[in-house]
Amino acid sequence: KTNRSEAILVISVIGYNENSRRIYPARNLSYKVALAPTAYDLSEVVVKPKRERYRKKDNPAVEFVKKLIERRHVGDPKNHDFYNYEKYEKMTFALNEFSEEQKKKWLFKKFQFIFDYVDTSEVSGKPILTVSIKEKIAENYYRRSPETEKSVVTGIKRAGIDEIFSQESVQMLCEDLFREIDIFRNDITLLNNRFVSPLSNIGTSFYKYYLLDTILVDGVKCVDLGFVPFNSESFGFTGHIYVPEGDSTYFIKKVKLNVPRDINLNYVENMYLEQDYERLEDGTRIKTKDDAIIEFRIMPATQGLYARRMTTYDKFTFTPPDDLSVYDFE
Repeated sequence: KTNRSEAILVISVIGYNENSRRIYPARNLSYKVALAPTAYDLSEVVVKPKRERYRKKDNPAVEFVKKLIERRHVGDPKNHDFYNYEKYEKMTFALNEFSEEQKKKWLFKKFQFIFDYVDTSEVSGKPILTVSIKEKIAENYYRRSPETEKSVVTGIKRAGIDEIFSQESVQMLCEDLFREIDIFRNDITLLNNRFVSPLSNIGTSFYKYYLLDTILVDGVKCVDLGFVPFNSESFGFTGHIYVPEGDSTYFIKKVKLNVPRDINLNYVENMYLEQDYERLEDGTRIKTKDDAIIEFRIMPATQGLYARRMTTYDKFTFTPPDDLSVYDFE
């Protein structure tokens, strides 16, 4: 706004040449202004990645992982005649990539308050809305001879909306993906596919290993061993193994696993797994936490789903249970 009968109007926009013109507000109510784009002459810049020259011979990371593989059975709790523990499992189901459009669907019209609890996926950073939580606690019993494993459920709790995740296909997928993973084996089965473990006997021929750095893990300075498959389309993992620095037993304290994007895992868009371990006074290795997250979609162009299974282990004993008939349960 101006009370002047005549003025100079200067118009400038980034990427265009500035335009100045004399205007007469009392005579004209509007003006048309054309701006010419600024011309820049840029020479071509080419950025090329440095070609990696990975080799197994005289590679300290390869020698390091060979020692891990040699000692992977040391400290196995199943070396004991009996191995018992309490297992707590929490399953969280959510809608992935949750948007304002979701609020309009009939299923959520009666539950508007839950939209205050939109969270973020730890894997992809996308917004998620938790709709169902299931908790279970069980006593687990292992006997080495004859080898027997039994799980006795002592408590179950459910909360939330189960309609979305009650489909048989969703339940089967989650059961398959969330089966317990043992990285100390040669192979790991997921979705009817056999993945090569980073601690497999053939690991050094399947994976590239890198000694990356030393970092603190729960207050313990650890060596960070990274790994990726030689072929990004093969059924292996990318991730990290953390080993306390200077530990002559090569005890593994933490493991992080991801599924490479180039492999085709039915329905699965992202997957992440983290496991924590502790060592008892007698050298036994026990797993204390198992955190698994998947993002998946049953059909293309349908609602993305998110599932997380957080498992903790506690109350470890290596003595026979009071009632040995527990091994006879079906």
